[in-house]
Amino acid sequence: MSKACGTFAVAALILSILVIVELVFERYFFQRAITWQTELVTMLLVASTFIGSAYVLSEKAHVSMEWIYDFLSKKNILRLKIVTSFISLIFFLFLFYFTSLMVEEAFIKNYTTGTVWSPPLWIPYSSMLIGALLMILQYIAEILKLFKEEGLI
Repeated sequence: MSKACGTFAVAALILSILVIVELVFERYFFQRAITWQTELVTMLLVASTFIGSAYVLSEKAHVSMEWIYDFLSKKNILRLKIVTSFISLIFFLFLFYFTSLMVEEAFIKNYTTGTVWSPPLWIPYSSMLIGALLMILQYIAEILKLFKEEGLI
């Protein structure tokens, strides 16, 4: 599932680039006012960031402070990874809960961006919700893998 999310993130980034190129052509060559491009690119970049984050975690491509590992034994490195994974899991559980409230409110009250294009806000909020859920699942998988390495499972 994480690889599919990584593929989605790349596709969203490529689509963002294409929309920006279209925006430049439309403004420069046709002197037209832009309406929907900026909002779409923003939504795509938010979706790419949140939904692609689970893939980044699964590939160990996220930022880490590995220099700390030089001062710790292998057993303590594993323990530190378990503790930080639990802290991150708790963060994403909170993010999932509060984002679900935002998505629900935006959907029920039909919130929009308030611009000319005026897309509904529950769509970009949903990408945060999906991304948080995917990160929860990925952190659970990471924690289980770390427990297996520790010999606790």
